[in-house]
Amino acid sequence: MQIQFTQIAVQKIDFSAGNPRTDAAKDVEGLAASMGSELDAFLVNPPVVKKSKRDRYLVVAGERRVRAAMHAGWISIPCQVRDDLSAHDMHQVRVVENLHRQDLNPFDQATALKISWLVANADVMDLSAKVEGILGKEQPQTHILAELEGLLETAGFIPTHPAVPWDEVLNRLGVEMNAASRKKLMRVLAVDPQVQEKVRELGLTEAALRSMGTLEVREQKQLAKELTANPDLTRKVRRIARVVRAGTHTMDEAVSEARGQVSTPQEEKQSMNETPEDERITDLVIRLLEAATNAQQAEEGLRELLGTDYLKKLPEAWREYAQEALAIIGKLSVAH
Repeated sequence: MQIQFTQIAVQKIDFSAGNPRTDAAKDVEGLAASMGSELDAFLVNPPVVKKSKRDRYLVVAGERRVRAAMHAGWISIPCQVRDDLSAHDMHQVRVVENLHRQDLNPFDQATALKISWLVANADVMDLSAKVEGILGKEQPQTHILAELEGLLETAGFIPTHPAVPWDEVLNRLGVEMNAASRKKLMRVLAVDPQVQEKVRELGLTEAALRSMGTLEVREQKQLAKELTANPDLTRKVRRIARVVRAGTHTMDEAVSEARGQVSTPQEEKQSMNETPEDERITDLVIRLLEAATNAQQAEEGLRELLGTDYLKKLPEAWREYAQEALAIIGKLSVAH
């Protein structure tokens, strides 16, 4: 490992589009004050950079420290120069640095974690070279995630039966998160990427984002537009999403009710503030709906590819999985 510590002109440092943290430019004044002066810098962890073309450097980790130095008017900043890092290594460094911060946006956290999980599974599927190519591109994490999902889907990856389980990946990253919390976090990714960009700055809670993700994309876009115009509605996102999803309100009606502009029959009114039990019920129903939709789409896909007798045509290994899944669905149907 070749690690150099050198003073680098801030004008020669570029920021990476692949940084898991998308709000690195916000509120750097306090950080700048804590870093001391350029002549007497106090940096416990100097930024990590890698040489790029034309005598320039790309930030691997520590973008906020570099931005803070720029804000304070520094000419240069001490950095760790790491030319030994692959694109895979760079993603790992960025994830570890950012995921241990409590203020990381739910979208950024979920995206970074899912990328790490997909990369771990791609590696054991002999897709490392293709993964390196995807991670090596200077593009946002949402684009990287989409490319990785497409790559693994084409290679036959079954998310419900991964070679590398979530727990193993989280342990590698030193992230403490139980299965229930991780599944809830991943559901924020059901929010359309374009909508994510519009609502990032609104401070929506993870629970609100999960609720938003249960809506159709056109409904998400309409709600995002309303929230941007009326930030006071952010605390009522879950209520709005719930009544729209239930079919008792159109989006316009739900938003109008949230503003207090219209009234509804007493029996239709529900509290804007859910209890922990209400939240648990909502989460479980959403999970049930998502599972049912995924199962239906998978079953329809198999029928389209192989016909109505697809079970007989499936390879034996996959036939067992399919039969197990159908048996579980059958038990749920019998229970009702």
